[in-house]
Parts: sequence; C-alpha cells; structure tokens
Amino acid sequence: MFETTVIGNVTTLVAPSELDARNSTAARDHLKRLVEGGANRLVIDLSGVSFIDSSALGALLTVLKAARAAGGDVKLCGMTPPVKTIFELTRLFRVFDVFPSAEAAAASF
Repeated sequence: MFETTVIGNVTTLVAPSELDARNSTAARDHLKRLVEGGANRLVIDLSGVSFIDSSALGALLTVLKAARAAGGDVKLCGMTPPVKTIFELTRLFRVFDVFPSAEAAAASF
C-alpha cells in the first residue's frame, strides 16, 4: 500500500493516489503496526494523493496519536492542491507539521 524508505530512525512512506473509506482502515492498521514495532518517526508523502476523505483523515489522526504516545511524531509533506484544501478546511494544519518535501520533514526530527 505504501512505498516505504527507512533512513536512520525516520520512516518515509509514499501514500497511494487515493486515501478513502476503501483503504483507510488498511492504511491505519499498517501505520499503527509500524509505530508499535518501534518506527515512531513517520513522514507521510502525500504528493501523489489526488483524493482524501474523512475516514483517511481519522486514520492519520489515530496514527499521529499513537506515534506521539510512543515518543515520536507524524510529519506530512508534498500536499497536492486538493489535499491541501481539505487540510485547510478541517484546520488540520494546526495538528500536523506539514513540509514541502520528505527531506525537509525528515530533517525536522
């Protein structure tokens, strides 16, 4: 589901083109398993995402909570205009740290 790269103690994941009710549960479970396995510093690259719905936003929030509880964090990067609009409307920019690139997000840890 996610293309994954690990550099040092940061795991970068490239999200699929759509994050919605069809795949948000699988995405949440995959990301939570990573956190539970010790990968609690996640960068999620949204540069290829053309659509995201409320179930996917909920999944991201669940993973963020788990990562922070484990002493880590979730950083987002590469938002496309449709995804950026959703994050602006929901004010999730106040919750997530958002960066222009995966490199910048990873460096922020």
